[in-house]
Amino acid sequence: MSASPFLAAMGEQGASIHAHGDRSPLALWELCRNSLGIARLLVHEGRPNALIRTACRLTVETACRAGLAQAGVRFDGDIEEALRLLAVPHELWCVGSDALPRAHLTAAERVVGSVAEFLRGEAPEHPWGF
Repeated sequence: MSASPFLAAMGEQGASIHAHGDRSPLALWELCRNSLGIARLLVHEGRPNALIRTACRLTVETACRAGLAQAGVRFDGDIEEALRLLAVPHELWCVGSDALPRAHLTAAERVVGSVAEFLRGEAPEHPWGF
């Protein structure tokens, strides 16, 4: 089985998850937090919008993967469907590709917050901070 493009983009950490098969909600949430930190850093450093959009998309995808894993649902690669299944309002993630970098980051943070709320309801014994 080959690593997904998502895990490949996560570099060494993604390779570790693939190699060990650790797709637990907690492991995925840690990847989400790391991706969000990278997106924040890219915005702070004034990096290109395309790079920021990619980091934000990885953040949202990983949040969705964590939420769906906690719910026992397989992620099929469709972020919009995952957001629907997790009851995340569409408008939280809806940002035009030509929006300012900060808008992409804000949208990703809103989605992560919404998924964190879901996870706290499903597994309150774990810290779901970001």
